[in-house]
Amino acid sequence: MSVLINKKRCDNADACSCIEGCPTKAFYWDPEKETIAVDNNLCINCRNCMISCEAGAVKVARDEEEYQKIKTEYDEDIMTVEELFQDRYGATLIAEKYALDLVDLKDVVENSNKILLVEFYNEEEAKCLINSIPVKEIIDSISYPVSYRKVNISDIRDLKEYEIKELPALLIIENGKVIYKWEQFVNINEKEILLKNIKETVNFVK
Repeated sequence: MSVLINKKRCDNADACSCIEGCPTKAFYWDPEKETIAVDNNLCINCRNCMISCEAGAVKVARDEEEYQKIKTEYDEDIMTVEELFQDRYGATLIAEKYALDLVDLKDVVENSNKILLVEFYNEEEAKCLINSIPVKEIIDSISYPVSYRKVNISDIRDLKEYEIKELPALLIIENGKVIYKWEQFVNINEKEILLKNIKETVNFVK
């Protein structure tokens, strides 16, 4: 058997569920190459990796014919690495321009002259990129100047001021006041719910 990983859809995180769920440790993190690796000699065809991969980026080929079929499927996938690796709601930070430390949040809120979107997330619990809503789509859903910032939170109790009970969470702040709050992850297939709420909230206030 051979395990194939579609690197166009895998965000290659060391906290990969395939590593955690593999009973023979065939999946592992290679610190030198900084990538997920597989020792196919240890694979027992349990397919736990296929089941646990949130991105659907892993398949196990039982023979050479199936291997070539999967490889062709991955080679012809129109997804690109550039498209995958962009900042997304509920996912790990990619671009430092969106990064914000919690200690600096108050100053940013007080001094922002734009509508401010603040996302709180826990890096250790971040979702797969492929299933997350691109930040750009959230920004583009608003017809006014917007500033988007991502704050990595290790302890949700630090957010008691905003009464947030679940991460990830997204706040829309205007003139220092929270006008909208969303708590929980939104799958890419459900994004219209969140985008509709955001557009309606901002347009109503404006």
